[in-house]
Amino acid sequence: MAVQGFIDNAAQDQPVEVIHRSPGITAIYNELKSSTHNSVLDLGSASAASFQFFSRLSCHIHFESIDNFFAECGEAWVSGEALRAGLDEYLSAFSDTKQFDVILAWDIFNYLDRDTLQWLIARLNRHCRPNTLLHSIKYVGRNLPAVPRHFQILDQYQTRMHCAGVLCSRPFAGMDTATVLKSMRTYTMEYTYMQQEGMAQDITEQVLRCQPDGKNNNRQIASAELHSMPHATLAHRSYGLELVCEHLQKTPAATVLDLGGKATRNGDFFLRYAENFYVEDLLPSLHKSPTETEPSLIRQHALRFDSAVKFDVILAWDVFNFCTSEQLSAVYEKLRSHMHENTLVFAFFYTGAEVPERSQKCYVQDDKTIALLPASKKPAADSEFTAVSLLRIFRDFSLANTCIMKPGMQRGIYEYLFQSRISGV
Repeated sequence: MAVQGFIDNAAQDQPVEVIHRSPGITAIYNELKSSTHNSVLDLGSASAASFQFFSRLSCHIHFESIDNFFAECGEAWVSGEALRAGLDEYLSAFSDTKQFDVILAWDIFNYLDRDTLQWLIARLNRHCRPNTLLHSIKYVGRNLPAVPRHFQILDQYQTRMHCAGVLCSRPFAGMDTATVLKSMRTYTMEYTYMQQEGMAQDITEQVLRCQPDGKNNNRQIASAELHSMPHATLAHRSYGLELVCEHLQKTPAATVLDLGGKATRNGDFFLRYAENFYVEDLLPSLHKSPTETEPSLIRQHALRFDSAVKFDVILAWDVFNFCTSEQLSAVYEKLRSHMHENTLVFAFFYTGAEVPERSQKCYVQDDKTIALLPASKKPAADSEFTAVSLLRIFRDFSLANTCIMKPGMQRGIYEYLFQSRISGV
């Protein structure tokens, strides 16, 4: 089979079955629960659990079992043209009047080249209404299961994933979110979910909405909390980000952790340089003081990664400005085992008479530019956090580089790169 050409035999086996917290399915449930007689197209395998879930919502569901096609397609995977020919023969032929309110693509798009994705969307569009919802799963990193997974919806919160035991490199070049949306011009992004509590760490969930009349086409990239990048942003020339990208280019199979908000554009950007990208919205996970139920200053579920995960770069942005020394000590203790002797931490600190009163969202535009969503200002305190303060807490780090008052930088922002000296963790 053609698939043998890209199987990664060194990859570790995955669990046979995983229970995944699915905020994308929750979003679809919330839209369907107030209506009846909706029609659902599931591109995955037939599932009694999924059938029962939608039956309780008075929905009709049709299963296409495309995952089985990929498991058995053999030479159809040799080229995009052969793949389209195989799918064209395999897929059901619906009547011209058949329309669906929901399409569950699951992880199928990860196995398509751009031309095949455009072809499949054009075929599906014949049977979509305005506002049809499309749910898809995107794998984070360059490896993915050798064949699509089998998904079962248990309830409005959870799905069961049956996972292949073999990982492989992508059969076609990976597509970032912007490229996918250009191939799906009748769709706009409603929600993107990544690294939320209970979610499998290797996937991102996306919910898109069919808008064939072109309404809201400016909403091309969205997160669960922010539907589009605001227009009122400040362009910041980031010399620290440029150094981070240079470091990642020299680091094979790099792994990156972002401690800021879940801005999807950042994940797509860094996956050009790294194999794995993790997001942890750190500030909401911190406590001001210990409690009886949460004795630590950081929630138990936060910063929990597989013991084998080691980060090459940690993106703190301005997050550390809004942490106490005690909170940062708790963060460091949780992260220390996931660092190595070359881990880089990128952070910037505010200076001047006035500083932002809350963290500013950072949207990476390219390897030299960040768009900052400005926050209202407050008078600076005498005890504002500094790079020196951080080094006292991150005791195994040293200052590797400083970027201050260079052309294009926003006033009052000092950028720092900290280099780990940890060994043998």
